[in-house]
Amino acid sequence: MTSPRTFFETRLQEAREAEAKAQRQFNTLAIGRLTAFVVGIASAWWWNRSGDSIWGAVALIALVIFLVLMRRQQAARTQRDFQRNLQHINEDELDRLSFKFRREDTGEQYLERDHPYATDLDIVGKHSLYRLLNRTRTAEGSRRLAQWLNQHAPQEEVTKRQEAARELKQAAEWRQQWEATALLHEHAAQHLGELRTWVNEPLPAPLQHSLRWRWWPVATILLGVLALIDILPAWPFWISLLAHGVILKRFNDQLQSLTNRTTTLGHTLLAYADLLHLAETAPYTSRWWAERHSSIKGASTSLRSLGGWFARLDYRHHPFFVLLVGLPFLWDLHCLAAIERWKQQYGSQLHAWLEALADAEALSSLAGFAFANPDYTEPHLLAETTVHIEADTMGHPLIPADKRVSNDFSLKGTGHTMLITGSNMSGKSTFLRTIGLNLVLAQMGAVVSAKRFVCIPVQVFSSMRTQDSLEESTSSFYAELKRLRQLLLLAEDAQVPVFYLLDEILKGTNSADRHRGAEALIRQLHPKQSAGLVSTHDLELGQWGATQSYVQNFHFRSDVEDGQLSFDYRLHEGICQSFNASELMRMMGIRVDL
Repeated sequence: MTSPRTFFETRLQEAREAEAKAQRQFNTLAIGRLTAFVVGIASAWWWNRSGDSIWGAVALIALVIFLVLMRRQQAARTQRDFQRNLQHINEDELDRLSFKFRREDTGEQYLERDHPYATDLDIVGKHSLYRLLNRTRTAEGSRRLAQWLNQHAPQEEVTKRQEAARELKQAAEWRQQWEATALLHEHAAQHLGELRTWVNEPLPAPLQHSLRWRWWPVATILLGVLALIDILPAWPFWISLLAHGVILKRFNDQLQSLTNRTTTLGHTLLAYADLLHLAETAPYTSRWWAERHSSIKGASTSLRSLGGWFARLDYRHHPFFVLLVGLPFLWDLHCLAAIERWKQQYGSQLHAWLEALADAEALSSLAGFAFANPDYTEPHLLAETTVHIEADTMGHPLIPADKRVSNDFSLKGTGHTMLITGSNMSGKSTFLRTIGLNLVLAQMGAVVSAKRFVCIPVQVFSSMRTQDSLEESTSSFYAELKRLRQLLLLAEDAQVPVFYLLDEILKGTNSADRHRGAEALIRQLHPKQSAGLVSTHDLELGQWGATQSYVQNFHFRSDVEDGQLSFDYRLHEGICQSFNASELMRMMGIRVDL
């Protein structure tokens, strides 16, 4: 089986060669167009001078050839740009394998205040799960991926996503075709909030009534013809044409307001139409895909039609078009009438189409993540209500494989707490994030960094990076207390067990209060629908935990050898017996008198 790196390198080289070929074709067609143009101009000039009709025919043939070559050159340009996009995509994938992220989008715009886990677990940000997974190219898709990361899916939905991602994982070429197609349209990343609002708004009544005047140009044309054949004088024609201007002037403000909101979406809709066509024709059979196929049937054709009308309405901004077409034929009203017909016929389906497109892009990200990490495993979600989490060789998905240290993990039983003690920098916080990140991945339908991963649906909750707030006049300790109160309330009414990850609990107070507070919190959590991990430097808390049936002690250790600290980053049973604060201070040149 070809490795992901080899696949991306091969695709990159093939795209470079295809781009060079398309560029050569583009250049050849450009020369052909120029030649046809020169021949056409010269033939027209000679025809005018000599009067020989043969040169008129040559000029006409040259014009036809020019137009044909122009279309073929546009196709060559599209093919060239498509291959450039493929290069960009594969360069991005190769960098991503080394945890270098080329794309500027960090997903931070989707960060929710007081989210149960997003801030602590690096869900979004410069070095985040969002950037590692994100292969979306539209605003709808990126928002959906962030939503999946921030909200655990029901178990049945997770199973369907796993099936679909497993199927799509094998179609790397199709996934890259989707991305490259989206990149052909610079407007693909545009948000469609205005369109969603517009489709549910009725056209203002005066404008609706004015649409019947769009047929007035028929009378104007008839008057013009009668004037040309001297049946009527010319002044009725000019008065009728002047009436066109009055009609358009009357509704200009409303037209301008509407077009300012919507016409820029024309190109975006054309991009989405191309993507939905790919989704409509995708040869996938999983339940997840089947549900979406039924909802998007005919969507690409309909969206392309709407996008075309929006683009035509935008012609009103071109003065020459207004004079030659817009005014004589009341172009704006014809466009508005067509758009209104579309709204009445398809408006109710637009939401479902955009949802399916967003889903397809988010799922493509899951499939791309699985393809790039063939050693990751598909987690198994159990239909149980008691906390059950097991993992073999589980690692942190945001740490490169050559630096990652993996651990086995098992926690069974609602109401249980695992106490993690250990010295500074020994790996406690990283281990908590490792569990949290893999649970997030598992409950969105993605593969996880483990050889085996079993869990039940849980609500992940973390308190690891509480900070003071000048805006709210709160200290970091008070912020942590608010966070812990949020945990207790969440566990009180939880539909599924809450799985908590608490790092250096109550670190902002003295040791005596810290111990009493931590002990009280664990006792309060014990009878609730919750279980989880608490890291601490408090050895007394670990000793207390050893006397409780619902508390387990584990630790990370550090060793001093020849004056140097070493860490194995392995999870060990029991309470940590060695700490390294004094040694770290000595290594930093700070004198410690014992």
